[in-house]
Amino acid sequence: MSPGRRLLVAALALGLAAPGHAQGPPGKRPKVVLGAGAVAAPSPYKGVSSHITPVPFVNLQRERFFLRGVQAGWRLWQGEKSSLAAVAQPQFQGYEPGDSPALAGMATRRWSVDGGLQFTTRRGDLRLSLEAMHDLLGRHGGLLASADLSYELGGAGFTVAPGAGLEWEGRDFVAYYYGVRPTESRPGRPAYDGRGALNPYAGMRVRYSFNRRWGLFTYLRHRWLDDAITDSPIVAGDTVYSGVLAVTYSFF
Repeated sequence: MSPGRRLLVAALALGLAAPGHAQGPPGKRPKVVLGAGAVAAPSPYKGVSSHITPVPFVNLQRERFFLRGVQAGWRLWQGEKSSLAAVAQPQFQGYEPGDSPALAGMATRRWSVDGGLQFTTRRGDLRLSLEAMHDLLGRHGGLLASADLSYELGGAGFTVAPGAGLEWEGRDFVAYYYGVRPTESRPGRPAYDGRGALNPYAGMRVRYSFNRRWGLFTYLRHRWLDDAITDSPIVAGDTVYSGVLAVTYSFF
């Protein structure tokens, strides 16, 4: 597995883990949650096999600053049930030509850093999160947006949160990570410029507390890829399944 692929898998695990919070004593939430786990994350690219990879788990909250997986943020506004934050996170999408024979002759697609705004609101057990982000390093140059809705069931020791959402990936993003430039075209791999993609997904987050410090976290996700991505000659399949399982320890 290439270094870029390992980082992509780790980032996915941490990003999926981000919405969860470990449980603690009534009225008191942990400020730091650490753990270790494994993630299964198939690649959408042709010839790149899936792997199960060990990853760390980090969740930190300190006044206005927070770190949830690979996403760092600063709360600009905090209401009783809603908040607005400036966020930034690495974009580990990408590949190297040696990752697969189907990618031979392609230029390396590099990672980047995306930044923007995140709005979150809760109504009882219902949680809505909206994000709008842009490439901060000028590599893929694309606009990204998402809307995520989840509903939490259960109590302090065991919770299940099914959810669904939409991800928008702008034309520049799709062209960079899934496109084929004219100089990269080959027989069976025509040039492809791409267009904006809207990807729906469904997932389920589960948390179980063994006691006030030790817990178990898992997240399963199914993502349907837009035709703007699956039309690319370097992409195989039209869905992506992924999953995370981690054991966590909370510091109060």
